[in-house]
Amino acid sequence: MQIQIELTEESRELLSATSRRARRCTRFSPALSKMISRSHCLSSECDLQQATELLEMARDHCPQGVEDIEHAIFAATAG
Repeated sequence: MQIQIELTEESRELLSATSRRARRCTRFSPALSKMISRSHCLSSECDLQQATELLEMARDHCPQGVEDIEHAIFAATAG
């Protein structure tokens, strides 16, 4: 299942900076870090595991992105 997540420019920049720092640790998957850092647009497609990790990262480092990510996960998994 692919989840389309749309973020504001501010949220994407904060999460991108966080993912660069997270690459140094094993808390988040390398795939998630690569997806965020190579995404130059405000919309990304990811799987459920990556979306869940992104939500966890946002809860810790980018509260303004939490609602957008939760909405995308709900929309993709509802029904």
